[in-house]
Amino acid sequence: MKVFEKSHNTLGIIIFFAGFILFAYLAYSFIYKPLSSENLTSKNNNISLFEKADKLNIFIFNNKVNFKSKVKVKKNDTLEKLLIVQKIDKPEIVKILNSLNTHINPKKVSIDQTFEFITRRVDDKNNTIQRISLQIDNINTIHLIRDEDKFIVKKIEKVLYKKNHLAEGMITRSLYHSAKKADIDDEVIVEFARVFGFEIDFQRDIRKNDIFQIVYEKFVDDDGELQKNGRIIYAYMKNNGKDYSLYYFKDKNNKIGYFFPDGKSVEKALMKTPINGARLSSKFGMRKHPILGYNKMHKGTDFAARRGTPIMASGSGVVEKARWFGAYGKYIRIRHNSTYKTAYAHLSKFGRGIKEGKKVRQGQIIGYVGSTGRSTGPHLHYEVLIRNKRVNSQKLKLPAGKILKGKDRENFEVARIKIDVMRSSLVSN
Repeated sequence: MKVFEKSHNTLGIIIFFAGFILFAYLAYSFIYKPLSSENLTSKNNNISLFEKADKLNIFIFNNKVNFKSKVKVKKNDTLEKLLIVQKIDKPEIVKILNSLNTHINPKKVSIDQTFEFITRRVDDKNNTIQRISLQIDNINTIHLIRDEDKFIVKKIEKVLYKKNHLAEGMITRSLYHSAKKADIDDEVIVEFARVFGFEIDFQRDIRKNDIFQIVYEKFVDDDGELQKNGRIIYAYMKNNGKDYSLYYFKDKNNKIGYFFPDGKSVEKALMKTPINGARLSSKFGMRKHPILGYNKMHKGTDFAARRGTPIMASGSGVVEKARWFGAYGKYIRIRHNSTYKTAYAHLSKFGRGIKEGKKVRQGQIIGYVGSTGRSTGPHLHYEVLIRNKRVNSQKLKLPAGKILKGKDRENFEVARIKIDVMRSSLVSN
């Protein structure tokens, strides 16, 4: 009887261990092995990629659990602050910032940008970074990936395809309003107005039923989705019964410009007006000052516009002043050459990178309409100075643009014909 009981107990133990081994094998076959075998390896850096394990932002990386989080940048955030929140220790933060500083400025991340972090827990107090991803724009994404004890940074750029696009319309209220109805993006409208700003004053010269046509580049992705707009190739306006056609051309010195069919550049020393979407509210000359209450010489031209309307540099040059300047409020003055200067007053803020001593190009946004200083409402006070003497910008006859000659003229004729053929094809389609 005792021998039977002993044999029975031994058999039970054997069955138990056999069952345990079978369970372990099944667990390995159906859970662990598939996860580990799905880990892919980069050909160049032997860096395992991340495979999603479930819907809780948990990832398997080298057979270990990792966590994903997306963080939107808020005011006063820096990448260092975001990493501290992720419980990354100081030495690793320094490594990460040093690895990224050739691609982005970690101290000046933009509000509403989104960082994606994949981290692994080290202990109760610390995590370590496995990957950081940041989409800079529609086209470029930065990835920082751990490679053992160091980090590798890669910039991934979408492949884009260029398409020439034609848009046209008739002006009913304003160029901007009619161009938006034609489904033209803001940056293309601004560039079109900048190009024609040398010849046409969009505040006073535009008439109802004027016609415009623009041929410009679009860059789309594999799905045909627009990612960015390119340069304007051809610009046309029928203004007050007169036709204007402008062609994009790069000369032998790689200088880019827009030219009339006769090879004459549209560019002049200064644009007619440095702002779009505004109305002339006060001319150059004697007037009763709206604040001081007595007659006073108004040595500039005022353009009334909504607060925040962009202001362009009338011409290329060097910023002489960009500061608060008494009754002018926030003020910019640009020296274009030994003869011409222009000034812009009552700004709400300066454009990006606008500082004294900085060079600016014609048409560049230098500031935004405001009402700072001695002002009754949002407007731009604009001045043109010739040898430091303020003159009436509206009556100023500006030097004409250059005329293409020699080989440049021959090359322009070929380019102009190609553009006309391409434009005709777009019209027929």
